[in-house]
Amino acid sequence: MQSLPGDDVIDIFGPGDASRKKPGESAIKIKNKRYQGQNCGTRLLQQTSGRGKTTLVLTVSKSVATEKKSEVSLSAGKISAAMGFSVSKSYTVENQTRYEVPKGRFGTVQAYPLYDHYTYQAVFGKKKWAGYVLKPVGVCFNQWTTKG
Repeated sequence: MQSLPGDDVIDIFGPGDASRKKPGESAIKIKNKRYQGQNCGTRLLQQTSGRGKTTLVLTVSKSVATEKKSEVSLSAGKISAAMGFSVSKSYTVENQTRYEVPKGRFGTVQAYPLYDHYTYQAVFGKKKWAGYVLKPVGVCFNQWTTKG
């Protein structure tokens, strides 16, 4: 197999299968972009806690990076063009919550990033690879009490 200038080939199938190569990024098209809804992230942004009777107030303003993953290597620029927003940018997420903690209880409030979840397919001929992007858009709160 002879590659053309600017048409990089990378083995993605593993050792012993040198006959199957992937095309350069310029030949791969991103299709089937789908909005999947919103997801709360798992990386703790901020937390507060205290004994009742009290009101816990948590105000969050944090910069959160966009997350992306693909089964094939694609540049952030190519994915950004298909998504309609920058996937290499961090976005500031902001929100505030108040949580009443009753007397005799211990309260905790935690903040996590809220993401818009998108999926897509990278396509070359009949070959398809899956990918997703999580764009930070807000804050999720978890709040609870335990016996104090």
